[in-house]
Amino acid sequence: MRMICNSAGANLMTRAGRGERIVRKLNTCLGSGIAILAASPLHAETAVEADDSEIVVTATRSGSPIEALPLSVSIADEEDIGAQLRQNRNILSGLEAIVPGLNIQPSESRGSCLTRVRGRAVSFQLNGVPINEDLRQGSCTGPFTISPFALERIEVVRGGTALYGAGAPGGIINLITRRGRTSDVAVDLTAQTSFNTEHADDTWTTDVYAGAGQRTGDFDYYVAAAYTDGGRVRDSRGDPLLSGAYDAVDLLGSFGLALAGGSELRWITTFHNEDVGRQFYPSGALIPGTDLAEVIEIAPNPQVGQGRDRDVTTTLGYGNPDILGHALRLSLFYQNQSIRQRDNFFDVGTGDSFFSSNRRNERFGFRSAAVRDYELGSAVSLKTSYGFDYTRNALYRFVVDAKQTVTSALSPEIVLRTYAPFAQAELSFGPVTLTGGARHEFYRGEITARAFRPDLPGRGTPGDIGKSELTLFNLGAVYRITPDVQIYAGFSQGAELSQLGRAARNIRNPATLTPEPATSDQYEAGVRGSLGSVRFGAAAYYSESNSAALLQADPSCAGVTPICPLIPLRSPQRFHGVEAELGWKVDSTLELSGILTLQRGKVFDEDLDDYIDYATDIVVPLRITARADWTPVERVGIGLQVSHYGASSFFSPAEEGLGLVDTDAVTLVSASARYAIGPAELYVAADNLLDETYISPNNQAAGAGSFAYYRGAGRRITLGVTTRF
Repeated sequence: MRMICNSAGANLMTRAGRGERIVRKLNTCLGSGIAILAASPLHAETAVEADDSEIVVTATRSGSPIEALPLSVSIADEEDIGAQLRQNRNILSGLEAIVPGLNIQPSESRGSCLTRVRGRAVSFQLNGVPINEDLRQGSCTGPFTISPFALERIEVVRGGTALYGAGAPGGIINLITRRGRTSDVAVDLTAQTSFNTEHADDTWTTDVYAGAGQRTGDFDYYVAAAYTDGGRVRDSRGDPLLSGAYDAVDLLGSFGLALAGGSELRWITTFHNEDVGRQFYPSGALIPGTDLAEVIEIAPNPQVGQGRDRDVTTTLGYGNPDILGHALRLSLFYQNQSIRQRDNFFDVGTGDSFFSSNRRNERFGFRSAAVRDYELGSAVSLKTSYGFDYTRNALYRFVVDAKQTVTSALSPEIVLRTYAPFAQAELSFGPVTLTGGARHEFYRGEITARAFRPDLPGRGTPGDIGKSELTLFNLGAVYRITPDVQIYAGFSQGAELSQLGRAARNIRNPATLTPEPATSDQYEAGVRGSLGSVRFGAAAYYSESNSAALLQADPSCAGVTPICPLIPLRSPQRFHGVEAELGWKVDSTLELSGILTLQRGKVFDEDLDDYIDYATDIVVPLRITARADWTPVERVGIGLQVSHYGASSFFSPAEEGLGLVDTDAVTLVSASARYAIGPAELYVAADNLLDETYISPNNQAAGAGSFAYYRGAGRRITLGVTTRF
């Protein structure tokens, strides 16, 4: 019998029963789909049930129980996501409150460029399709190209994973959408709106979501549509923050078909279209009497009506449980993101500075995995998996005029093809499980002739780029102290590309551009499990890279232009830290949970010829989030959440004189209340409940006077209703 780790089971429980489900999460859903579509969307969507409490899915691309994984993983299920969306619809801010290891998210941001896990970049996926801008970071809007109300769960691998190759040195965050699960038609409806309490007029953000799904016979489907009218963001005094208004439409379709012999086909497609509106932007001056950047409403770009962010992702997966003794998983995927940027980089000294660019990032590829189990004795088993992955990633970004004529190239069109065989083995004997494997990646690519002109500024000469290849290894061990408690340790290598789109700008000989990923080594040890009504997990890690992929301002333009383009930089880098999570079902009405993150990091500075500490725009000095969910009576629920960001003390007075910034402590409170009426639930929530005037630690660390140095978002009230029938 197959078992699905999803919200359907929660719908059969009372609110009081939710805590029991959470207590079991580490032994069941925590590993649910952590393979992150290792071979296909089916792999993350389904799991094999070994018994009533164990679901066999894994981050090893072979399907293993959670107690066999030598790494840290987290799951945010549909109810966890919903609790955060009531307070803040920014899905990354919500994840930060429930997953340890994530860095501090800017409260006003709708981009993921700054998102890191354990100090390093992460791979964002949508139903297993990579949605990062790996070849050249820009807006980094991938995680926002689906309505958050369409998500069934979010799966997070914390730390580098060798089995997915370049692009995931910090881990993987996979957004999994809903699918049809019940024999009767199930309908989901959500409507909510939120506003800043100090200055509400232009801050209203309203979401409307409708979805329906069913499983009938061998076929299941789920279709959904969402509309968002997004407002701008203000601080606790009602002053504007860097943000923009927008309108977005999201569509989702998920269709599955069971075939003979246990085989299955699944097709998932998402569509996102976002039109930009009025913007708040730093003026280039300071608020009088403060070190805060002034933010104003700027004149719209004359082409603002052309501004758009459009994204399509689709996957087609096939699974067969027995082909020549192997369980086979195959998937094809396609992703196309098209962004028309229409901005005004206003500066008080020079006035309006209109800027328009067109960008496209397109991926096509397939993944495969063949898994086989061997029984080597009464208490010894071996599981092997191997396969081959292929990806074609293409990106270009051109500056255009009002007639859509290309005037310069920020990134000439560059194509990178990746070919990657992998193999993995898992040996279990008694209470011990050993895992190990390798992945080898070949990189080939070219700069194309799209829009090429010899006189085009920023052009890259068409031709093949240099060839490269890379091998990544992983090794780990798990010891089960009891059936419910395990200790584990592991080593894994990660890698990230060095933004080839930026490096291709103005290049004359494309053969000199070689895609050599920046590798990193991670060492981790941890403990996880459950004791009665308490679940827990803790891990310590250390990672280092001899040549991390970073960015720097192009030194050739210093003093020539006010804003220098960013170009790749390689430099040694180190991180270490500890993480912990705890959940306690106190009784049938009260549930307590919390997470802890503490990080430190260093990067080598060539000018100083020494390592210097990272500030809190990269690492988290201390973050503790505690949450209480209370159900005093059957229809009423109350939630209270407190997040504390500790002060940092990384730098000496001399280092602070160089511009490095220690940050002050910040404590923020959020709360929500809900009331059930039949199948519907009414709710009200407040983010930054006490309307604190604060500066987020990541913005503090950017340095006084920089355009990123401004207050965090003020109190936002959310009103909504949701139902499922």
